[in-house]
Amino acid sequence: MITHKNQTIRRVCLGVGLTLALYTTVAAAQDADLVSQGARVYGNTCGSCHNARSPLERTDRQWTVIVNHMRARGNLTGSESRAVLAFLQATNADPGVQALAQSADDDRVFEASDAPPDLGLAPTGETLVVQKACLGCHIIGPSGGQVGPSLNGTVDRKGVRFVRRKLQDPTFDNATSMMPNFGLTNEQVEAITAYLATLNGK
Repeated sequence: MITHKNQTIRRVCLGVGLTLALYTTVAAAQDADLVSQGARVYGNTCGSCHNARSPLERTDRQWTVIVNHMRARGNLTGSESRAVLAFLQATNADPGVQALAQSADDDRVFEASDAPPDLGLAPTGETLVVQKACLGCHIIGPSGGQVGPSLNGTVDRKGVRFVRRKLQDPTFDNATSMMPNFGLTNEQVEAITAYLATLNGK
């Protein structure tokens, strides 16, 4: 009887755990979609009146006030406002904190090389590009934002060393760059570089 009861409890716990795992996966995908949408609205709508501003310039609380204030002036819908706020809050991590974390993590401190990227990592890189909402600021393929330069052919134009360094430290070549530092690992940098390399010539 006790054994049967324990098995029932285990099954219930397993079912709850699987449900929570599925919910977390779906929620993460929805969050990534919301951030990507917000990046596009931010680049296309907000950029029509303002010079490009880095999300790093404000805290979560400050962006909440600004977005709510600008919603009416920019004729944004409620869903667009929520998306813009999600993008700003997802990409405004303190660069000082990121720099400390990066210096403490040997895996993320590396010397960018000219070695050709492993194109087998391109699918992972494409997923990361979507998750990080790069389309909100850059043209990739046939579409994207106008805030940053097109990423089509960027490996051809700039070289893999530049691309790797830019992904690791967006301000290395331009102290005023509005590109957020996403704190990418070596593996993520390589995957994104590989994906960008497949966009050459498009």
